[in-house]
Amino acid sequence: TLGSLLYQANTVRFGGEVSSNELQDLVQESPAVAEYLEDQKDYEAHFITIANLTKEDQQRALGQALTITTAIVLVFVGFISFIIARYLLKPVEEAYASQERFMQDAAHELRNPLAAIDIALSTRAEDKDPELIDIIKRQNNRLVGIVEDLLFLERRRIGEEVPITNISTLMEDVLEDLRPSMNNKKLKLNREIQPEIMMRIDPTDFVQLAKNVLDNALKYSRHGKSIKVSLSTNGKTILMVKDQGIGIPQDELKQIGDRFFRASNAADRPGTGLGVAIVNKILNSYGGTLEIDSQIDKGTTVKMII
Repeated sequence: TLGSLLYQANTVRFGGEVSSNELQDLVQESPAVAEYLEDQKDYEAHFITIANLTKEDQQRALGQALTITTAIVLVFVGFISFIIARYLLKPVEEAYASQERFMQDAAHELRNPLAAIDIALSTRAEDKDPELIDIIKRQNNRLVGIVEDLLFLERRRIGEEVPITNISTLMEDVLEDLRPSMNNKKLKLNREIQPEIMMRIDPTDFVQLAKNVLDNALKYSRHGKSIKVSLSTNGKTILMVKDQGIGIPQDELKQIGDRFFRASNAADRPGTGLGVAIVNKILNSYGGTLEIDSQIDKGTTVKMII
């Protein structure tokens, strides 16, 4: 629009034929040229023709320049508009994809325990079968676990200030909470917790991080074996959990962390298949990385680097 207005304005300025008076006005600031034109008064029509040709050439050149400039401006503005639009729409697209993924995951995974509970409840109530009640409790607990894990995965924290937390103390608390489970399996705990490690991390996030990895170590460890837990910092904070459990098949390691994926040798163990996905989400939000090394029947080492 601006280029069009400039072109129209200059078309008016350069439009029309040059008159004798306009020719005199053009040479007023040059006395020598004015005197020459006066001497050549008989050839005034010739000079007017030359002036008109010059004027037409200037108008044509201006039109081309304005056309090229307008095209460049339009391309630049279009490119900038595209970049801004993509930037503004990215959070919307991410939110939509996240919501869609949540609905698909929930519909798929919640259907199985609900169906199992429905079948169990359809059995005659007068049977009062203890095994039936146990099935209902297990499926209900699994259902609750899936819902809680999915809600955590979809949690959004916008504009919240992250506190500085003593993660050494939190780590000790997590280990203390898990002590009864370790005692039940007669597991030996080897701990190397560096004291007073301060980190800018939400306490809930760190507890989730530690508990999810330790829960897996407990779940897949054999009775009487040991679990090693270390927490240290030297520029980067490293939380490592090493167990002597059943291990993970090498060809499935890349899939560990996918939602609801469970290793082929872990199908008979309780779990939602969301634990490592939660660990990945937390680590990503703090710029961390996850490393997993595992061997069948020898155990798994999980290293979290923040």
